[in-house]
Amino acid sequence: MLLLCLGPDTFRAQQKAHELEEAFKQKFDARGLSMERLLPGKESVDEIIQRANTISLFCPRRFIRVANLLSECPKSKYESLAQALAKDPENVIVVDVESDPIPESIMRKFESVNKIIKYDFPQLSGHAFLVWVRQLAAEMRVHHPAIDRLAEHAAGDSWLVWNELMKMKAGGISEVATPLPERSIYEYAEAFLRRELWWPTILNESDLLTQAMTSFVSQARAALRVRDQATVGMHPYLLKRMQSRLIQKPELALAAALRTLLSQRAGLGDERDVAPLFFAG
Repeated sequence: MLLLCLGPDTFRAQQKAHELEEAFKQKFDARGLSMERLLPGKESVDEIIQRANTISLFCPRRFIRVANLLSECPKSKYESLAQALAKDPENVIVVDVESDPIPESIMRKFESVNKIIKYDFPQLSGHAFLVWVRQLAAEMRVHHPAIDRLAEHAAGDSWLVWNELMKMKAGGISEVATPLPERSIYEYAEAFLRRELWWPTILNESDLLTQAMTSFVSQARAALRVRDQATVGMHPYLLKRMQSRLIQKPELALAAALRTLLSQRAGLGDERDVAPLFFAG
Protein backbone atom coordinates (compact mmCIF):
# COMPACT_ATOMS: atom_id res chain seq x y z
CA MET A 1 0.00 0.00 0.00
CA LEU A 2 1.31 3.42 -0.93
CA LEU A 3 0.05 6.47 0.93
CA LEU A 4 1.07 9.77 -0.63
CA CYS A 5 1.09 12.96 1.44
CA LEU A 6 1.49 15.67 -1.17
CA GLY A 7 2.42 19.34 -0.71
CA PRO A 8 3.11 22.13 -1.46
CA ASP A 9 2.03 22.71 2.16
CA THR A 10 4.77 20.47 3.48
CA PHE A 11 3.93 21.09 7.12
CA ARG A 12 0.41 19.69 6.79
CA ALA A 13 1.76 16.86 4.62
CA GLN A 14 4.26 15.95 7.36
CA GLN A 15 1.52 16.27 9.94
CA LYS A 16 -0.63 13.75 8.05
CA ALA A 17 2.29 11.33 7.72
CA HIS A 18 2.82 11.51 11.48
CA GLU A 19 -0.90 10.89 12.02
CA LEU A 20 -0.75 7.76 9.82
CA GLU A 21 2.33 6.58 11.69
CA GLU A 22 0.61 6.94 15.06
CA ALA A 23 -2.51 5.15 13.78
CA PHE A 24 -0.42 2.19 12.61
CA LYS A 25 1.39 2.06 15.94
CA GLN A 26 -1.83 2.05 17.95
CA LYS A 27 -3.53 -0.55 15.77
CA PHE A 28 -0.76 -2.98 14.87
CA ASP A 29 2.58 -2.26 16.51
CA ALA A 30 2.50 -0.48 19.87
CA ARG A 31 6.25 -0.92 20.38
CA GLY A 32 7.09 0.33 16.90
CA LEU A 33 9.38 -2.62 16.14
CA SER A 34 8.21 -2.89 12.52
CA MET A 35 8.28 0.81 11.74
CA GLU A 36 11.10 2.41 9.82
CA ARG A 37 12.09 5.82 8.53
CA LEU A 38 14.37 5.70 5.52
CA LEU A 39 16.57 8.33 3.93
CA PRO A 40 14.72 10.59 1.52
CA GLY A 41 14.82 10.26 -2.26
CA LYS A 42 16.37 7.58 -4.44
CA GLU A 43 18.45 6.21 -1.54
CA SER A 44 15.36 4.48 -0.17
CA VAL A 45 14.21 2.77 -3.37
CA ASP A 46 16.42 -0.33 -3.08
CA GLU A 47 15.70 -0.65 0.64
CA ILE A 48 11.95 -0.66 0.07
CA ILE A 49 12.30 -3.27 -2.69
CA GLN A 50 14.33 -5.44 -0.33
CA ARG A 51 12.00 -5.06 2.63
CA ALA A 52 8.90 -5.81 0.58
CA ASN A 53 10.35 -9.24 -0.15
CA THR A 54 11.16 -10.13 3.45
CA ILE A 55 8.96 -11.03 6.42
CA SER A 56 9.06 -9.09 9.67
CA LEU A 57 9.85 -11.19 12.74
CA PHE A 58 7.96 -8.85 15.07
CA CYS A 59 4.77 -7.90 13.25
CA PRO A 60 2.96 -9.25 10.17
CA ARG A 61 2.84 -5.72 8.81
CA ARG A 62 5.56 -3.24 7.91
CA PHE A 63 5.31 0.53 8.05
CA ILE A 64 7.90 2.49 6.12
CA ARG A 65 8.04 6.28 6.02
CA VAL A 66 10.03 8.06 3.34
CA ALA A 67 10.14 11.38 1.50
CA ASN A 68 10.38 12.14 -2.23
CA LEU A 69 10.30 8.45 -3.06
CA LEU A 70 8.41 8.69 -6.35
CA SER A 71 9.68 12.07 -7.50
CA GLU A 72 13.32 11.02 -7.15
CA CYS A 73 13.02 7.35 -8.07
CA PRO A 74 15.39 6.50 -10.98
CA LYS A 75 13.48 5.67 -14.16
CA SER A 76 15.27 2.35 -14.40
CA LYS A 77 13.70 1.26 -11.09
CA TYR A 78 10.06 2.27 -11.67
CA GLU A 79 9.03 -1.28 -12.52
CA SER A 80 10.87 -2.94 -9.65
CA LEU A 81 9.48 -0.46 -7.13
CA ALA A 82 5.95 -0.86 -8.48
CA GLN A 83 6.22 -4.65 -8.17
CA ALA A 84 7.46 -4.33 -4.59
CA LEU A 85 4.61 -2.02 -3.61
CA ALA A 86 2.01 -4.27 -5.29
CA LYS A 87 3.27 -7.55 -3.85
CA ASP A 88 1.61 -7.37 -0.42
CA PRO A 89 -0.35 -4.12 -0.16
CA GLU A 90 -2.09 -5.06 3.08
CA ASN A 91 1.06 -5.83 5.01
CA VAL A 92 3.63 -3.45 3.51
CA ILE A 93 2.57 0.14 4.03
CA VAL A 94 4.74 2.91 2.61
CA VAL A 95 4.04 6.55 3.43
CA ASP A 96 5.73 8.95 1.04
CA VAL A 97 5.82 12.70 1.76
CA GLU A 98 6.29 14.75 -1.39
CA SER A 99 6.74 18.51 -1.57
CA ASP A 100 4.77 18.74 -4.83
CA PRO A 101 2.02 16.76 -6.58
CA ILE A 102 3.34 13.80 -8.56
CA PRO A 103 3.08 14.26 -12.37
CA GLU A 104 0.67 11.90 -14.12
CA SER A 105 3.53 10.62 -16.30
CA ILE A 106 5.13 9.17 -13.16
CA MET A 107 1.88 7.97 -11.60
CA ARG A 108 1.18 5.88 -14.72
CA LYS A 109 4.33 3.90 -13.97
CA PHE A 110 2.68 2.68 -10.77
CA GLU A 111 -0.73 1.69 -12.16
CA SER A 112 -0.06 -1.91 -11.11
CA VAL A 113 -0.15 -0.84 -7.46
CA ASN A 114 -3.82 -1.37 -6.60
CA LYS A 115 -3.77 0.53 -3.33
CA ILE A 116 -2.53 4.08 -3.71
CA ILE A 117 -4.15 6.73 -1.53
CA LYS A 118 -3.40 10.42 -2.05
CA TYR A 119 -3.67 13.14 0.56
CA ASP A 120 -3.34 16.54 -1.08
CA PHE A 121 -2.28 19.59 0.92
CA PRO A 122 -2.41 22.75 -1.19
CA GLN A 123 -1.26 26.09 0.18
CA LEU A 124 -4.13 27.56 2.21
CA SER A 125 -5.04 31.23 2.16
CA GLY A 126 -7.70 33.59 3.43
CA HIS A 127 -10.50 32.18 5.58
CA ALA A 128 -9.45 28.56 5.03
CA PHE A 129 -6.01 29.31 6.46
CA LEU A 130 -7.52 31.20 9.40
CA VAL A 131 -9.74 28.23 10.25
CA TRP A 132 -6.75 25.88 10.11
CA VAL A 133 -4.63 28.14 12.35
CA ARG A 134 -7.43 28.32 14.92
CA GLN A 135 -7.80 24.54 14.84
CA LEU A 136 -4.06 23.95 15.25
CA ALA A 137 -3.92 26.43 18.14
CA ALA A 138 -6.80 24.61 19.85
CA GLU A 139 -5.08 21.24 19.39
CA MET A 140 -1.90 22.66 20.92
CA ARG A 141 -3.95 24.25 23.72
CA VAL A 142 -2.67 27.70 22.89
CA HIS A 143 -5.29 30.27 23.81
CA HIS A 144 -4.14 33.73 22.86
CA PRO A 145 -6.05 36.81 21.63
CA ALA A 146 -3.52 37.29 18.82
CA ILE A 147 -4.16 33.96 17.05
CA ASP A 148 -6.06 35.68 14.23
CA ARG A 149 -3.28 38.25 13.87
CA LEU A 150 -0.79 35.39 13.54
CA ALA A 151 -2.85 33.87 10.73
CA GLU A 152 -3.00 37.22 8.95
CA HIS A 153 0.74 37.87 9.13
CA ALA A 154 1.76 34.27 8.33
CA ALA A 155 -0.14 34.51 5.01
CA GLY A 156 -0.31 30.78 4.35
CA ASP A 157 3.08 29.85 5.84
CA SER A 158 2.11 26.87 8.02
CA TRP A 159 5.67 26.29 9.26
CA LEU A 160 5.81 29.86 10.56
CA VAL A 161 2.50 29.34 12.37
CA TRP A 162 3.80 26.16 13.99
CA ASN A 163 7.00 27.83 15.18
CA GLU A 164 5.18 30.83 16.62
CA LEU A 165 2.57 28.68 18.36
CA MET A 166 5.37 26.64 19.93
CA LYS A 167 6.83 29.89 21.30
CA MET A 168 3.47 30.94 22.70
CA LYS A 169 2.85 27.52 24.21
CA ALA A 170 6.20 27.77 26.03
CA GLY A 171 5.19 31.15 27.42
CA GLY A 172 7.29 33.18 25.00
CA ILE A 173 6.38 36.17 22.89
CA SER A 174 5.53 35.85 19.23
CA GLU A 175 6.76 38.95 17.42
CA VAL A 176 4.61 37.91 14.45
CA ALA A 177 1.39 37.60 16.42
CA THR A 178 2.02 40.47 18.80
CA PRO A 179 4.09 43.37 17.45
CA LEU A 180 6.67 44.49 19.99
CA PRO A 181 6.26 47.93 21.56
CA GLU A 182 8.65 50.63 20.40
CA ARG A 183 11.57 51.01 22.78
CA SER A 184 14.49 53.41 22.94
CA ILE A 185 18.14 52.40 22.80
CA TYR A 186 18.44 53.25 26.50
CA GLU A 187 15.65 50.84 27.41
CA TYR A 188 17.45 48.11 25.47
CA ALA A 189 20.76 48.99 27.11
CA GLU A 190 19.23 48.78 30.57
CA ALA A 191 17.57 45.47 29.72
CA PHE A 192 20.94 44.21 28.46
CA LEU A 193 22.61 45.13 31.76
CA ARG A 194 19.88 43.49 33.80
CA ARG A 195 19.73 40.49 31.47
CA GLU A 196 16.00 40.78 31.00
CA LEU A 197 14.54 38.13 28.71
CA TRP A 198 13.34 40.53 26.02
CA TRP A 199 16.56 42.47 25.35
CA PRO A 200 17.73 40.21 22.44
CA THR A 201 14.74 41.47 20.41
CA ILE A 202 17.00 44.39 19.50
CA LEU A 203 18.36 42.02 16.85
CA ASN A 204 15.11 42.67 14.98
CA GLU A 205 15.65 46.45 15.15
CA SER A 206 18.28 47.17 12.50
CA ASP A 207 18.34 50.91 13.18
CA LEU A 208 18.82 50.53 16.93
CA LEU A 209 21.32 47.70 16.50
CA THR A 210 23.78 50.13 14.93
CA GLN A 211 23.58 52.27 18.08
CA ALA A 212 23.89 49.32 20.45
CA MET A 213 27.65 48.99 19.95
CA THR A 214 28.50 52.26 21.69
CA SER A 215 25.40 52.65 23.88
CA PHE A 216 25.81 49.28 25.59
CA VAL A 217 29.48 50.05 26.32
CA SER A 218 28.61 53.48 27.73
CA GLN A 219 25.79 52.21 29.93
CA ALA A 220 27.78 49.20 31.17
CA ARG A 221 30.70 51.48 32.03
CA ALA A 222 28.38 53.79 33.97
CA ALA A 223 26.93 50.85 35.90
CA LEU A 224 30.43 49.67 36.79
CA ARG A 225 31.44 53.15 37.98
CA VAL A 226 28.37 53.38 40.22
CA ARG A 227 29.09 49.97 41.73
CA ASP A 228 32.72 50.97 42.45
CA GLN A 229 31.66 54.42 43.66
CA ALA A 230 33.79 56.14 41.00
CA THR A 231 31.08 58.61 40.08
CA VAL A 232 33.04 61.91 39.91
CA GLY A 233 31.89 63.84 36.83
CA MET A 234 28.93 61.54 36.11
CA HIS A 235 25.71 63.24 35.07
CA PRO A 236 23.31 63.38 38.06
CA TYR A 237 20.42 61.87 36.09
CA LEU A 238 22.51 58.90 34.93
CA LEU A 239 23.92 58.45 38.44
CA LYS A 240 20.46 58.40 40.00
CA ARG A 241 19.11 55.99 37.38
CA MET A 242 21.99 53.54 37.78
CA GLN A 243 21.74 53.67 41.58
CA SER A 244 18.06 52.76 41.41
CA ARG A 245 18.61 49.73 39.13
CA LEU A 246 19.59 46.27 40.33
CA ILE A 247 22.50 45.38 38.06
CA GLN A 248 24.61 42.36 38.93
CA LYS A 249 28.16 41.88 37.63
CA PRO A 250 28.29 44.91 35.33
CA GLU A 251 31.91 44.02 34.53
CA LEU A 252 30.69 40.99 32.54
CA ALA A 253 28.28 43.12 30.57
CA LEU A 254 31.02 45.69 29.88
CA ALA A 255 33.42 42.96 28.73
CA ALA A 256 30.82 41.54 26.34
CA ALA A 257 29.94 44.98 24.97
CA LEU A 258 33.61 45.92 24.46
CA ARG A 259 34.33 42.60 22.78
CA THR A 260 31.45 43.17 20.40
CA LEU A 261 32.44 46.76 19.61
CA LEU A 262 36.10 45.91 19.04
CA SER A 263 35.19 42.98 16.79
CA GLN A 264 33.04 45.26 14.66
CA ARG A 265 35.72 47.99 14.55
CA ALA A 266 38.36 45.41 13.59
CA GLY A 267 36.31 44.48 10.54
CA LEU A 268 35.29 40.99 11.66
CA GLY A 269 31.73 41.71 10.59
CA ASP A 270 28.94 44.23 10.65
CA GLU A 271 26.66 44.87 13.62
CA ARG A 272 24.50 41.83 12.98
CA ASP A 273 27.49 39.53 12.42
CA VAL A 274 29.14 40.37 15.75
CA ALA A 275 25.94 40.84 17.79
CA PRO A 276 26.06 37.25 19.19
CA LEU A 277 29.14 38.34 21.18
CA PHE A 278 26.80 40.38 23.37
CA PHE A 279 25.59 37.08 24.81
CA ALA A 280 29.09 36.21 26.02
CA GLY A 281 28.50 38.33 29.09
